[in-house]
Amino acid sequence: MSEKANYFKIGVFILSAVTITVIAIVVLGGGQWLKPVVHWETYFDESVQGLAVGSPIKYRGVQMGTVEAIDFVGDVYGPELDTTNRLRYGRYVRITGSASHVTPHLSREEQEAAKASTIVAGLRVRLASQGVTGVVYLEADYLDPQQYPALEVPWKPQAAYLPSAPSTVSVLGAALHTIARDLEKADIHTIAGHLDGLVLETTKFVKDTNVQALSSQTGRVLAELERIAQQGRRVMERPELTTIVSDAARTMEGAKTLVMELSQISKQIKIASDRFPDASNRLEKSVRRVDTLLANKSQDIEETIENLRVVSANLRELTDNAKRYPAQVFLGEPPPKVGPAKR
Repeated sequence: MSEKANYFKIGVFILSAVTITVIAIVVLGGGQWLKPVVHWETYFDESVQGLAVGSPIKYRGVQMGTVEAIDFVGDVYGPELDTTNRLRYGRYVRITGSASHVTPHLSREEQEAAKASTIVAGLRVRLASQGVTGVVYLEADYLDPQQYPALEVPWKPQAAYLPSAPSTVSVLGAALHTIARDLEKADIHTIAGHLDGLVLETTKFVKDTNVQALSSQTGRVLAELERIAQQGRRVMERPELTTIVSDAARTMEGAKTLVMELSQISKQIKIASDRFPDASNRLEKSVRRVDTLLANKSQDIEETIENLRVVSANLRELTDNAKRYPAQVFLGEPPPKVGPAKR
């Protein structure tokens, strides 16, 4: 009976220990074990020395996940690649990682769309080292997508593909390599000879130059400049110059007024020119109306002109008679002369 009681106590103790352990993991882990994670992979065409499984993955200093596997593209996707692509991409280092799922409320389609938009916006991952300790980790951040375009892979990634960018050390090393290669191509001996010649020519010029005479000439030039400056100040202080400046100011003011008046005249001319077509049309209509009136009354006008011609002839005749016989105008025609009666 005592043995059964001991077994029971041992079982209760084990169950209690397991329960406490699970609770401690959940509490101390901050619920990380219950959070969904997303798996992704990226590829590097450079050395990943110092990076290991379990290395942190950080986004702007905040840890978002860890590295799960490090291998070569040729070992994983070799059967999917032809000879050319195997030689080109087989040396790439494939890194697989996991990160805490930050969008659990999105559907799978929405998650794919969000992932594509972040890649287009420039989300990249690259190697980074932590201060002087030299601990290597993966750093995710948004970079210029034009400067760091996504790698076009000829295989189907097993996890979500996150493009990479070269590390700062890699970029610096490439720049130093380019500088060293350019220095190798440069003719150092020829450049050094030219520099030696330039130094010799400069030394000779300094020795041949009379420094004292040059200094004396410089002093004379400065004195002449000072004299010219004093003359300029005296000229500026003369009252005649003040009067000229005042007259010029008044002239400018008058010119400004004239320009304003010319502007008003120009506006009036523009208004008149705008009205001219309408006045011309009205004048043309009036001329046509007069022509029509003259055409309709041409017969009457001709008769009137004829009558005026007759009246003018009669007036001319009357005037001539008045000149020859003035009394006739007042007394009329003289009575006919009475002669002796005929028997």
